[in-house]
Amino acid sequence: MAEEQNTEKSEKKPASPMVKNGIMFAMAIVIPAILAFVLYSFIIKPKFGPEEEMAKTPTVVDPFPVTMTEMIFDEQQISVATEDPDMVAPMLITQVTLMCRDPETAAVVDSRKSLFAAMILKMHQGRTRAELNDSLVRNSILQQIKQQSNILLKRINPEADLMVLDALHLKFTMVDL
Repeated sequence: MAEEQNTEKSEKKPASPMVKNGIMFAMAIVIPAILAFVLYSFIIKPKFGPEEEMAKTPTVVDPFPVTMTEMIFDEQQISVATEDPDMVAPMLITQVTLMCRDPETAAVVDSRKSLFAAMILKMHQGRTRAELNDSLVRNSILQQIKQQSNILLKRINPEADLMVLDALHLKFTMVDL
């Protein structure tokens, strides 16, 4: 009996160190790779949305069409409001251009140029030097001019599809007298 047990033990060969190292290497590489794939597939990828939406590139609409026409207004001089009534008020010299969507809009603006010029003047009046020095206020004035221009165009010709796309300052200078 003792001989049988010795032969059974001698038949079992110990595993070579290379096999053990190969198994350990596979476990160290394969298991983390599987976990990373599962993590990406079920947690990270759904946060970015479906593949179809990721593959689509957003279409960019040209905000300035080829038919765009500019309408340049004459230079205007506007008295700037002061806090001290005894002080001489500085003068604002400004020139505005309206970017019209098409030549038809530019023709309507040109036919009523004095109406649009008065509206532009009104948007600049009553402002203090501190306000006019602030770029946010200047941008706000331009946005108001654009909105009011579109409102005027709708009043002038409600049936036509006329639009001012943008208003820009060509000149914006304050002069102390």
